Amino acid sequence: MPILGIGFALYSTIHQAGNSVASQRLGAKDFINLAGTYGSLLILSLLTGLVMAVIFIFGADLLISLMGLTDELAAISKIYLQTLGFGTWLLALRFAVAAILSSQGKTKWNMWSTGLMSIINIIFNYLLIDGKFGMPALGVQGIAVASVLAWGIRLLFSFYIICRHFKINISFPSCWQSLKKMTTPILKIAMPSTIEPMSWQLTQLIMTAMVVTMGSVSLATRIYSFNLLFVTILYGMAISSGVQIKVAFLIGARKIDLAQQELIKGIKIGVLGVIVFMVILISFSQYFFSIFTTNKEIWFLGSSILLVAILGELGRSFNLIVGASLRACGDAKYTAIVGFISMWFIAVPLTWLFGIHLSWGLVGVWLGCSIDESIRGFSSMRRWRSKKWQSKGLYAKNHQVENEQ
Repeated sequence: MPILGIGFALYSTIHQAGNSVASQRLGAKDFINLAGTYGSLLILSLLTGLVMAVIFIFGADLLISLMGLTDELAAISKIYLQTLGFGTWLLALRFAVAAILSSQGKTKWNMWSTGLMSIINIIFNYLLIDGKFGMPALGVQGIAVASVLAWGIRLLFSFYIICRHFKINISFPSCWQSLKKMTTPILKIAMPSTIEPMSWQLTQLIMTAMVVTMGSVSLATRIYSFNLLFVTILYGMAISSGVQIKVAFLIGARKIDLAQQELIKGIKIGVLGVIVFMVILISFSQYFFSIFTTNKEIWFLGSSILLVAILGELGRSFNLIVGASLRACGDAKYTAIVGFISMWFIAVPLTWLFGIHLSWGLVGVWLGCSIDESIRGFSSMRRWRSKKWQSKGLYAKNHQVENEQ
């Protein structure tokens, strides 16, 4: 999953960049370029998905060996990685159509399509893992096939909603110059923004390799703890996405004060939600861990991880919400530089120091990651307060010219 996460992070970055550019164009009522932005976003996502498919399929052996997996685990991982890699271009397009609907404020249709995808995934998992009702018993490969089928069906559903239900205008570039013109604003946000999530995924690979050396209990606890915390992370990502859309729209409409108000409101909602989720997870930690395992050693270690994670999740809420808003305004380079420096020169060294050198184990690894998240969240908030992002938007130069006149 950390390997596949590299592709997911890349698609998500392009999704957010396309969403930001489209939202700014909507705010500025630039409908002609809006249609071209949508078409270019689809082409860019498709090309990126095809490139990642080639990497996952033909580079599977190398990528798996870097994770330190051998023998049966390596063989299973290769099947899973190559099967999902074959259909990863569908996921890339799925992110693109989600950006189109989000920029239009039709986020509930992304929710419905995700619900459909989840149901399809569960059904095909049931049918293909053990071979129910005459279907082939594919085991781990069946899990991957179910995901690819779910991606494809969700993609078709979303395209139907976009083209037939809402009749959203999408214009594909007629030549290379047109494609370059439309993708440039997206890439200006996406390319530096890619550094942060890609760095996160790569550092997660390193940290996973560290945890592997700590034994199976630590590895299992890390997976189960992250699964529980992912509920909190998803909440933060959802708030971040909503704030990003509103801020980008208001920046495009040149309503800076309202954009500021929306960000502060989003931070309050985000932090409150994180506190509620963490209190619930910590209070009932043993019950939640019992869903995954009966091993009480994992229960107690996992409870310690959740206590340490409070710091990280609060920092992450600021990092997600404020960072996404900075990128939505076109100030992507700052978050990319700070994210890269913090993850490679703070997170990785601290996780090694606490987890390996001082022998604090998985708790030390989580503490290092939590400090990194908090530093990045603080840096993003400080950047927003500096107001330097006001000169970075898609229509910022036009706004400056108007003010001078």
